[in-house]
Amino acid sequence: MMLDKMAFFVCAIRSGSISAAARKFELSVSAGSRWLRELEQHFGMSLCRRSNRLLTPTAAGQKLLDDFSPLVDRSEQLCRAMQDYQSHDKGQLNLICTPVYANHYLMEKVSCYLMDHPQVLINLKITPWALDLADEADLMISANANYQGYREKDLHLVRREIMRSPFVMVAAASYLARCGAPKTPQQLAQHQCLFASTLTGSNEWIFKQEDEVQIIKVPKSLEVNDSDLLLKSARLGAGIAYLPKFLVKDEIESGSLIPLLTEYETSDWSLNLYYHPPAKASPSPATSRSSYSPGTNKVLCIFEN
Repeated sequence: MMLDKMAFFVCAIRSGSISAAARKFELSVSAGSRWLRELEQHFGMSLCRRSNRLLTPTAAGQKLLDDFSPLVDRSEQLCRAMQDYQSHDKGQLNLICTPVYANHYLMEKVSCYLMDHPQVLINLKITPWALDLADEADLMISANANYQGYREKDLHLVRREIMRSPFVMVAAASYLARCGAPKTPQQLAQHQCLFASTLTGSNEWIFKQEDEVQIIKVPKSLEVNDSDLLLKSARLGAGIAYLPKFLVKDEIESGSLIPLLTEYETSDWSLNLYYHPPAKASPSPATSRSSYSPGTNKVLCIFEN
């Protein structure tokens, strides 16, 4: 039991929060706080400080963190490796996903997986900021806009690309009849532009022709953090949208949306699966984690096309 409390301490310090550690250990926050108090009473000294809702270690707590963390990580890796010997996947898989993939693809894949693995519980959270919650999940599905010169920040996570789609600039015929169509990217400054910073990272749209790359900062007419709402606004004639091609393919084919400036290349919308490398796996009790093991295809097969 004392080892569990020491592992809880490591998790709480790493996450900076008793509540985050309590969620991973399937404890109430009050029970997690009690575990820390009992651990401090056992050693007869203070192990952590609480300030501005952030948990930080004392000098003694840092010693415990430095020396015990490798044991916690190794224990977690061993538990995951042992679960690979099971004939059936079981346990809990904590999955965080961006809305656009969840709305269009994920549920079908998850449903098929659960038919074959009924002993797995999938805890699914939908948010545009999946990577901000990496400490709470086994798998994160997040997207970014890639273009020449783009560099993704080092997240200390393993990344596997699920799909890639170029952006397409589109508008409804009703909007074009009212405002006209831009002839060059620079003319977007005179138009109503609809964008999602969760898709492109900002209100900057990329256009490339031959070797020239233009980064156009478009007017902020409407910003939403859901691409399906953005698509609906474009169909209603609210303005010009810059959306992944897979999302507007049917609308373009039906004529409800018209592609613009097609002589230009754009940036790519890249959807990626992220997970913790084995050496960096977040500590938690084996009973509350999934049977997923980084480096295997036991769960990654959910996302194969």
